[in-house]
Amino acid sequence: MLTQIDKALKREDGKNIRLETDNGFLICSFSKKRYNKDKHEMDKQIDKAKNLMRQPSKIKKVKFIKTDNSKASLNEELITKTKMLLGVKGYYTDMTADIIDNATIIKNYHELYRVEQAFGVSKNDLKTRPIFHFKSHTIQLHILICFMALAVSKHIEIKTGVSIREFITQAKKITDARLMNQINKKEITMRVPVTKETRKIIAKLNLPH
Repeated sequence: MLTQIDKALKREDGKNIRLETDNGFLICSFSKKRYNKDKHEMDKQIDKAKNLMRQPSKIKKVKFIKTDNSKASLNEELITKTKMLLGVKGYYTDMTADIIDNATIIKNYHELYRVEQAFGVSKNDLKTRPIFHFKSHTIQLHILICFMALAVSKHIEIKTGVSIREFITQAKKITDARLMNQINKKEITMRVPVTKETRKIIAKLNLPH
C-alpha cells in the first residue's frame, strides 16, 4: 500500500488519493510544507542515530536503530518507509466518494481545532463543570445549558469582535450597590458608572433594552 500511495501522490502539493481498506476508506494527501517539516525531523533523528552508533556504550532505544543479537545498526528498512511517508497525512472515513469527496473530508478535518477551542472556552472562560445527575432529563438539561452558554458566547464574540473572556471581564465591571436608608427604611440602588469601552462593546449587541 505504501508503494501505491507513493506512486499516486508523486510529491505533488495538494494531491490526494482514496484507498479502500478493512477499516474503511483511507484518504491520503501530500503537502510540500508538511514534507519539509517531516524531512527536517527525520534528518535530525537519523543524525542522532548515527552519532549513537559511533558510541556503542551510549546506544539506547531510539528511532532508526535496530538491535540484532546485541549488535546495533541503522534500520534502513524503517528509513525507507519513513521517506515514502514524508509529507503524507492520512484520514479515515466510512463514507463513499459519491457522498463526500476527498477535499471536503480533508477540509473538515482541519476544522477540528474549533472543537478543541470550544472545549477550552467552555472549561476556562465559561467555567463549565460536570455535575452529578442521575435522571436522564436533568442530564440532558445540564448539557443543553452548557451548549447554550457556548452558543451565546460565540454570538457575543461575532457581534462585538472581542473574546468572551474580555467581554466577561468588561461585564464584571458593571456592578450595583444596594444602600438602605436607616431613617425611612427605603432601599436605593446605585450603579457604578459604565466605562466608555464597555458601552461600545454592549452597543454592538443591539440589545432591545
